[in-house]
Amino acid sequence: MKQPVRLDGFTLIEILVAMMITMIVMASVFALFGGSQKSFERENEVADMQMSTRSGVERLSRDLTMAGYRTPPAAAVLWNDGGGINPDEITIVHADPNVPTSRPLQCGGAGRGGGRGPCGTIGQSATLFLDPLTFDPAPPSLEDAYASGMVLAAIETEDCNGDGQVGFVPFVVTNPPTLTSAGGSPTLNVNHNPGSAGGDINPPGGFNGEIREDCAIVGRFRIIQYRVSEEPPAGNPTLERRDLSDGNVWRSVALNIENLQFRYGVGTVAAVVDVPAVPTDDPTTWINRVDLTLTGRTDRKNLQGSSPGVFDIDDTYIRKSISSTVSLRNVASAAANRALDDLAEETPP
Repeated sequence: MKQPVRLDGFTLIEILVAMMITMIVMASVFALFGGSQKSFERENEVADMQMSTRSGVERLSRDLTMAGYRTPPAAAVLWNDGGGINPDEITIVHADPNVPTSRPLQCGGAGRGGGRGPCGTIGQSATLFLDPLTFDPAPPSLEDAYASGMVLAAIETEDCNGDGQVGFVPFVVTNPPTLTSAGGSPTLNVNHNPGSAGGDINPPGGFNGEIREDCAIVGRFRIIQYRVSEEPPAGNPTLERRDLSDGNVWRSVALNIENLQFRYGVGTVAAVVDVPAVPTDDPTTWINRVDLTLTGRTDRKNLQGSSPGVFDIDDTYIRKSISSTVSLRNVASAAANRALDDLAEETPP
């Protein structure tokens, strides 16, 4: 009689144990893979944040190195402190190297300055009289120095009208300049008809007493402004830049920038301050260095290493602050030249 064939196999318990072990191994593999994926995504976000923040600092620093070029040193940097932890704003001013600067024609004997021409043209709303002898550098043709449609600006050389700030007024040249003889003196007439340019340029009130003939310089100035918009915690904060000489359009410079802070060094004082005093004609009041700090954040919340925000504790982003100190070499050079001039005046022949 044949013996029955015995078939060996796994018991149900053995199968269940094997399945359990397999599931544990697979769960570990997936957990490891998921952690690696999250780490990879986090590192990408951190890298983008650092690159964006560094890019913003470098762009700002490049503009700051030009501040004060052929510009009154008192007006090289104009500040707007945000107060507390809120983002600051800054305006950087320097002359266009391809366009000459000039000065308004001074008033006659009865006016400020005792100049050669009619008084008050800088307060009129249609025409500005410029002194041809003050063009720097002197152009081949005075009438071609400025062109119709060009955005110029009149800038105070210091706070001459005592309103607590160094004023600047941008305006658009609305007709080709013409060389005439106002009051018997050669004069370049620059037209800036009110309202012709639209927006807040060429207002009906002209310069509104913000600029005086004896305290102004005129030219095509790069008037570069920086701000953070939209301000956190709302929206996606961005570092924005605009150049008023090219128009009023704000353009994004760096994404996910949460804060922008400035501190200013004045004269020979080592300390830096948030809000400096209004500069005057005295070099010891001129801003000659700027400490800037830019704070960027990741695009997404709740990544590993995130921290509560300073504007909203629910803004749990990874953040990175990058700081830089920029010396305003044009302002420092102007201060050194002033010191040499003063020394020459004090030294007897």
